[in-house]
Amino acid sequence: MIKEFLRDEQGQDIVEYSLLLVLIGAAAVFVLTTMGQSISQIFSKINVRLKTANDSIS
Repeated sequence: MIKEFLRDEQGQDIVEYSLLLVLIGAAAVFVLTTMGQSISQIFSKINVRLKTANDSIS
């Protein structure tokens, strides 16, 4: 009975795909968090330059 249980691979694919999805999700959260800070800095620089350009026109 135990040998049959250990040989049974039914459901193994679901576990592997679930682990893969969890790893991809964790990597996506990490990358988006890191990129989010960089993107925020870029938009801040753009905002400062637009304000400077607007002030020089006025």
